[in-house]
Amino acid sequence: MSHTLSREIAMKRLYAETVGGVDSMEDALEQSERGMLTEEDMLFSDRLYEGVRAHLSEIDAEIEQYAKDWSIGRIAKVDLSILRVAVYEILYESGIPVGATVNEAVEIAKEFGGEKSAGFINGVLGAVAKSHEACTNR
Repeated sequence: MSHTLSREIAMKRLYAETVGGVDSMEDALEQSERGMLTEEDMLFSDRLYEGVRAHLSEIDAEIEQYAKDWSIGRIAKVDLSILRVAVYEILYESGIPVGATVNEAVEIAKEFGGEKSAGFINGVLGAVAKSHEACTNR
């Protein structure tokens, strides 16, 4: 199972939507050179994509809270799409280790983001993860 590719596809679909387009899973997969998704991977990618869309206001509020001095409108669209997928996972996907989610998001940022994207995403997600961990340990 390739959660990396599943996350990448969800991110690409969200990015396309953010910039005014619509990509299906097949469109996003065609743009990827990593291989094919299994049925389980496709379901996971769809769950991420639909989950972000269903919880967008909560996810964006979380991002704005921890992206110091950055409003949602100022964050690069690719970075924002990566953050949205990862924050959704941290908040709503209990079966996935938070560290894995953060690491995968950073790796995707290295491939698709700008020069400083990986560090920015790591910082925001680290703060979200720490806050979430504190809330779940109460």
